[in-house]
Amino acid sequence: MLSLLEKDSNARVLDIGCASGEFTLKVGGVIGTKRLYGMDIDEYMVEQAREKGIEAIKHDVNTKFPYEDNSFDGVVSNQVLEHLYNTDGFFLEVRRILKPLGYAVISTANLASFHNLAFMGLGMMPPGLHVSRVQVGNPLRGMETHGHVKLFTASALKDLAGYHGFKVEKLVGCGIYPFPERISNFLSRLFTKYSTYLTIKIRKGGA
Repeated sequence: MLSLLEKDSNARVLDIGCASGEFTLKVGGVIGTKRLYGMDIDEYMVEQAREKGIEAIKHDVNTKFPYEDNSFDGVVSNQVLEHLYNTDGFFLEVRRILKPLGYAVISTANLASFHNLAFMGLGMMPPGLHVSRVQVGNPLRGMETHGHVKLFTASALKDLAGYHGFKVEKLVGCGIYPFPERISNFLSRLFTKYSTYLTIKIRKGGA
């Protein structure tokens, strides 16, 4: 995600799903801005982000964002999309709050990852898509899940962004189970659409 960000010391940037703000600060460091904002559904995490100097608020991202139109130069969102019921609303709101020619970098889990496909090929529930608080339908049954209610393939993620008026500038993959990090990252560059995570960079058109 960080490699897709653009330098701009005056940029106003929103981190959707900012958690404690640690990643938000990394984003600000790469971009070179301190004008950092965040949203998260967890009040405790929001308080931690505020202590780091981030203008963070508690908000359910499934609903309309509490910001004016054309408010931000950039938006980032890391591993949030798969938790949302209203994914159309998410893209509409991101587009609304971005300034003309503003961009967003969004990362999410991949339905078509090699490990999810392997489970489905054996007639089992893919471990990345959750229908309960615990894993069901595969050998991981009973393990607590992270609440993924939707997953996307690379083509679906690009199509959804395009449907809501964004230009897709780049899509990259990250990680392939069960390989160690160096091999995993190399393979994910070769087999992007089968990687564990997908990251898309999208841009709003001009006014």
